[in-house]
Amino acid sequence: MMGEDLGVEAKEAAVREVAKLLPLPELLQSIASIKADYIARQQANDAQLSTMVAEQVEQAQAGLESLSLSQKTINYLRENFVSIERLCQECQTLIENHDKIKLLSNARNNLNTTLKDVEGMMSISVEAAEARDSLSDDKELINTYERLTALDGKRRFALAAAASHKEEVGRLREYFEDVDRTWETFEKTLWAHIGNFFKLAKESPQTLVRALRVVEMQEVLDEQLAEEAAEAEGVGVMETIANPRRNAKKTTTIASSKNLTQQKVKVQGKGYKDKCYEQIRKTVEGRFDKLLSELALEDLKEAIEEARKMGEELGDIYDYVAPCFPPRYEIFQFLVNLYTERFTQWLRMLSDRATDLTNIEILKVTGWVVEYQENLIGLGVDESLAQVCSESGAMDPLMNTYVERMQATTKKWYMNILEADKVHPPKKTEDGKLYTPAAVELFRILGEQVQTVRENSTEVMLYRIALSIIQVMIDFQEAERKRLEEPASEIGLEPLCALINNNLRCYDLAMELSTSTLEALPPNYAEQINFEDTCKGFLEVAKEAVHQTVSVIFEDPGVQELLVKLYQKEWSEGQVTEYLVATFGDYFTDVKMYIEERSFRRFVEACLEETVVVYVDHLLVQKSYIKEETIERMRLDEEVIMDFFREYISVSKVESRVRILSDLRELASAESLDTFTLVYTNILEHQPDCPPEVVEKLVGLREGIPRKDAKEVVQECKEIYEHSLVDGNPPKTGFVFPRVKCLSHSKGYIWRKLA
Repeated sequence: MMGEDLGVEAKEAAVREVAKLLPLPELLQSIASIKADYIARQQANDAQLSTMVAEQVEQAQAGLESLSLSQKTINYLRENFVSIERLCQECQTLIENHDKIKLLSNARNNLNTTLKDVEGMMSISVEAAEARDSLSDDKELINTYERLTALDGKRRFALAAAASHKEEVGRLREYFEDVDRTWETFEKTLWAHIGNFFKLAKESPQTLVRALRVVEMQEVLDEQLAEEAAEAEGVGVMETIANPRRNAKKTTTIASSKNLTQQKVKVQGKGYKDKCYEQIRKTVEGRFDKLLSELALEDLKEAIEEARKMGEELGDIYDYVAPCFPPRYEIFQFLVNLYTERFTQWLRMLSDRATDLTNIEILKVTGWVVEYQENLIGLGVDESLAQVCSESGAMDPLMNTYVERMQATTKKWYMNILEADKVHPPKKTEDGKLYTPAAVELFRILGEQVQTVRENSTEVMLYRIALSIIQVMIDFQEAERKRLEEPASEIGLEPLCALINNNLRCYDLAMELSTSTLEALPPNYAEQINFEDTCKGFLEVAKEAVHQTVSVIFEDPGVQELLVKLYQKEWSEGQVTEYLVATFGDYFTDVKMYIEERSFRRFVEACLEETVVVYVDHLLVQKSYIKEETIERMRLDEEVIMDFFREYISVSKVESRVRILSDLRELASAESLDTFTLVYTNILEHQPDCPPEVVEKLVGLREGIPRKDAKEVVQECKEIYEHSLVDGNPPKTGFVFPRVKCLSHSKGYIWRKLA
C-alpha cells in the first residue's frame, strides 16, 4: 500500500511540476524539447552514477589486496619472532666463549674487507682496459670519464691506507701506472674534441657537449677535493690547539705539514676549464697561421678574402658553437676577442709596409675593417668592442700614408691649376660673372675623397680625412694669398674678380662638404672638428681680393696722375675729384658685371675707404697753406664723393666714411683753441686712433696762428688724446689713420704705440 501511495504522490508532484512548466496552452509546443532535455539529463546522471560505482569497486578491491598483504606480513613477522626466540635459546650456552666469538667475528670481517680490497685491486687493470677501449666511441666519453674518476678514487683510498708504509706506496703507484696512461689517452681525446669545436659544433654537437660536460664535472670534482683538503687542514689545526703540550715538540713538523696541505689544495685541481680556454686559443692561433705568415707578406687580395671568410666564421660560432657551451663561459665574446686580437695583429703587419701598398689597397683593407665591424654589431657585440680594430692604432700608419698621399696629390693639382689661372683668362657665366674651374674642381675632388672613404673605410679614417681636408683648404687659401701678394696691376682686374667669385663659391661648397661630412661622423668625432673657421677663411681671401681689386684702380696710371694733383692748382680748379669719380664709374661698371652683388657692395665700400685715406694722406703731406679757397674746395670734394658713392651703397655708409673729411676740414678752419679741441674731441669719438700729430700738421699749414698758440693747441690735443687711451692704446682702431702713409712713416709720435 505504501508503494502505491508513493507512486500516487509522485504522479501528483509530477503533475504540479508539469503545470509549472506549462502554465499556458501555447507552451505545449515545447513538450518535445523538454522531453529531450530530460532524456539528456537522465543519461548524464546514469553515466556519472556508473563512474562513481566503478571507482567504489576499485577502491574496495585495493582495500582487499592491502588486507591480504598485511596478513602475509604479520605471518612473516610471527615466523621471525619464533626463529629469534629459538636462536636465543641456542646461544645461551655460548656466553662463556664470548671473547673468542668476538675475535672470530673481527677476523671474519677483516677477511671479507681484505677480499673486497683484493678484488678491487685485481679489477683495476680490467677497468682501465675497459675505459681505454670505450674511448673509441664518442658516445661513451662521459662513461669513460666516470670510470677513470672511480679508479682515481680507489687510488686515493689505497694510497691513504698505505701512507705509513713507503714501500707499499711505491708498489701501489706502479700498479696504477696503467690508469695514468689511460688518463693521458683520455685527455688527448678530450682536448682534441675541444680543439675541433668549430667542426664538431656543426657536424656532431653532441660530442662537443659531452666533452664540455666532462670539463664541468671535473670542475665540480676539483671543488669537492679542495673543500675536503681544506676541512682536513682545519681538523689538524684544531688538534694542535686542543693538545698544546703533546704537539709542542712538533711545531716545525706541523708547520711544514700545513704548507704541504696548502700546496695540495692548489695542485689538486686539474684546471680543465682553463685548459679548455687555452685549447680554444691554440685552435684559433692555428686558424690564423696562414693569414699572419704567408698571406700577410704576399698576396693582399687573397689575404683580405681569407680575412673576410674568417670574420664570417663568427656568425657560425654564434649560431652553432656558443649554444654548446655553458652560458657562464661567455664563449662567443671570448672568441670575438681572440679573432679581433689576431686581426689587429694582421693590420699591424700591413701597417709596417704601408708605403708598399697603393691607396686602393689601403681602402680595401679599411673596407674590410668596416665589414668586420658591421658583422660584429649585427651579431650583438657592443659597438665600442666592435671598433677595436679601427680604434687600436693598428691602422694609423695605413691611414697616415693614405692621408699624406691624398694631401700631396691634391696640393699638386691645385697648384697646377692656380698656375694655369695665371696664363688662361677667366671664364664667364651667362650673366657675365668671372670664374675659373679651380673652386668647383677642388671641391669635386675633396667630395670624392670623402665619399670614397665613407663607402669603403672606418669612422676613424673618415675623421682623419676630414682633418686632412681642412688642412688642404687652409693650404689652398695660403696659396691664393701668396698670389695676392703680387702687385695688383700685375694680377689684373679680371683675374682678381674671378678670385673673389671663386672664394665665395668655395665658401658655399666648403659649408656643404662640412655638413655632409659631420653628419656621417659619430658625435664623439664630429665635435672634435672645426670646419667653420676654415670655411670662413675663403671669405677672408675674398675680402683680401676685393682690396686688391681696389688697388688695381688706384695703381692705374691715370688715377695716379690725378691723385698727384690733389691740393694743387688743378685740384682747386675742380679738375681732379670730378675726373677721379668719372674714372671710378668706368671701373665700377665692369666690376659690377664681373662679381657677385654682395662682393660688389664690399668692393665699393673698400674703394670709398681707400679714397678717404688717400685724400687725408695728401692733405697732411701737401706744403701749401690752407686758405678759404682750400676749405671750400674740400667741401665740394666731399659733395662730389658723396653724390658718386651713394648711387652704389647706402647713404649712411657713405656719410660714416666721409665724415672724417668733414671733421678735418673743420679742424683745418678752426680759429681758436676751444674750437680746435672741440673738433678734435669729436674726431676721437668716431676715429679714436687719430693721433695729435694730425692736429700739429694742420696747425702748421695755417697762416696767422702764432707759434705759441700753435704749441698750446697741439699740447692740449695731446693731453686729450692721452686721456682717451685705454691701457696705453686707443679704445678701437678706425679705417683711416693706420693706413695713412705719412703717419705710419713718421717717428716719435704717440700713435706709433698702436703698432
